[in-house]
Amino acid sequence: MHIEMIRGVDRGKEGQGECPWQALVRLGQGGTAVDLARAVRKQGLRSLAFDDEALFACHARAMTVCSEMRELDVNVLWSARLSSLPERELLRAMRLAGCQLLDARLGPDEAAEALCRAREFGFDIRLRNVDGSAYATDKTSYTVAEREAIADLLPGLHAAQFDLAVAYYRARRFSDVMQPLGKAMVLRFPMNELCLNLLACLSAARHYPDMAAGLLDQAGHGCPHPVVFRNRGLLRSWMESGGDLRGVRLELEPVSGPGAIL
Repeated sequence: MHIEMIRGVDRGKEGQGECPWQALVRLGQGGTAVDLARAVRKQGLRSLAFDDEALFACHARAMTVCSEMRELDVNVLWSARLSSLPERELLRAMRLAGCQLLDARLGPDEAAEALCRAREFGFDIRLRNVDGSAYATDKTSYTVAEREAIADLLPGLHAAQFDLAVAYYRARRFSDVMQPLGKAMVLRFPMNELCLNLLACLSAARHYPDMAAGLLDQAGHGCPHPVVFRNRGLLRSWMESGGDLRGVRLELEPVSGPGAIL
């Protein structure tokens, strides 16, 4: 197994040095989920990028790895690079094991089918042609109703609940955010700082900047996602300038979703 730490965010005045929290992974022929679990716990990882097209091209082995990741409680969000179209059964297993983003290079026919299959389970999707060129639409957005259906389909999946909370926030259905967000946290969504960041965004939208600042301070402990530092800077600048009646709009989440690290 090969695992390579991705350069962490430089916390500067906010902390001490670099903060690695994600890694590039290739299991190779001999790597196992046990090896992966050991590395995740040793390094304190919460986000992985599987750069291992051969793994997901082998249905049986990929199913085994996903099953073992759940059995071993490898609680991370991850992305998967694909060069072939997984079956529906494998896509479901990947999602339940924590996969958030599919980064796929597929021909036009396979790409259309992949988009249809992946949307059922709420994946973030990055589609490219086999030569690496992007399709006209290579990103995926979901309606609130679609996110609700996915959360009902996968009720025990923390990421599905988090995605639903985000969808409610974006639709300005602020009173609905807390129920799925609370479920995501109870189900141990691995990037707790993103939950706190969403709470901070909600507080800022409701014109409670002091509460938002406290939540972002709490989210900043340990090795948080860079979006936490960006929002702390935005909120600090807004408060130092005296604020305004429009409030401050914080960044909700990473541009491509919490699992998008490639």
